Amino acid sequence: MTLISILIALIIERLDAKGRYWQMHIYASKYLNFSTSDSSIANSVTKPLLKKEIGFLLWLVIPAACVGFIYTLFDFVLFQLAINVVILLICIGCIYLREKYKGYLNAMQRQDDEAATLYALQLGQKKTAEQLDGETLGQTLAWINFRFYCAVLFWFVVLGPAGAVFYALVRTYADLVRKDIDSSNQNVAEGEETEQVGFEYSITQYHKVLQSLLFWLDWLPARIASLGYLIIGNFNKGTTCWLKYLLDFKVSNRKVVTHTALAAEQVEQKHIGCTFEAKCMVKLVKRNIFLFLALTALLTLFADLP
Repeated sequence: MTLISILIALIIERLDAKGRYWQMHIYASKYLNFSTSDSSIANSVTKPLLKKEIGFLLWLVIPAACVGFIYTLFDFVLFQLAINVVILLICIGCIYLREKYKGYLNAMQRQDDEAATLYALQLGQKKTAEQLDGETLGQTLAWINFRFYCAVLFWFVVLGPAGAVFYALVRTYADLVRKDIDSSNQNVAEGEETEQVGFEYSITQYHKVLQSLLFWLDWLPARIASLGYLIIGNFNKGTTCWLKYLLDFKVSNRKVVTHTALAAEQVEQKHIGCTFEAKCMVKLVKRNIFLFLALTALLTLFADLP
C-alpha cells in the first residue's frame, strides 16, 4: 500500500490538482497559532511546552503522533490509503516554487535576464555559479526536489505518514524562522528598527534546534538520493564526489546533494546557467524519483513493506 499511496499522490500532484490548502505551511501556521492562543488547552499544555527546548521537541512530535495514532486506530485498508494520499499531498511539492520556476523559464525565453535572476533568487539560489561557493540554478532545483520530494518520501517509507508529517513540519518551521531572522538582520544592516511579527515569532529562539534537527533528518536521505544520481547519471564522475561526502558529518546536506547532482549530470560548461542546464537537472531528479519508486516496489515484493 505504501507504493500505491506514493503513486496516487504523485499523479495527483503532477496534474496540478492541488489547491493552496494542500500545503504544509498552512497547517503549520494553524498549529502554532492554536498553540499560542488563549484557549484552555494552549494555556495548560502547549504554551508550557514552548518554554523549554525539550518541550519544544515534544511539541513538534504531537502532530505526527496524532496522525500515527489515527492511522493505526482504524485497521481499514481504504481508510489508511486515503490518509496516506492526503498526508503525502500536503507534505510534498510547493506551489509557490513551481510558479517561480515557470516564471524563470518564461523570463529566459524572452531573454529578460533581470527577471530571470529575480526568479532564481526567489527559488532559493543564494549565489550564482560565478560567485565563490555559488551554485547553478540546476543545483538549486535539485535541492528543492530533494527537500520537497525525496526526503518526504524517504521518511514516509520508513515511518509511514507520521514520519512524513514530522519531516515536513520541521522543514516548514526551519525555513520560516530562517527567513524571519534573515529579514531582521537585513533591516538591522539598513539601520531600520525591527519588530518580529508572524506566527514563527514564538519559536525563533529555537532556530538552532530546528536547523540541527533538520540537518540530521536530511543526512541519510541526502546520501541515498545522491547515490541515485550516480546510478541514473554519470557513475564514474559522480562517485568521487559522493564518496568524498559519504561519511562527512560537517558538510551541509545541500552541498552533498547539489554537488553530486551536478557531477552526475554531464552538462557542458557553455550551458551552465542556461535553461538547458536547469531542464537537464529537472530530468535527472525526475529519473531519481522513478528509481526510488522502483526500489520501493522491490521492498514491497521482497522485504514485506506494507
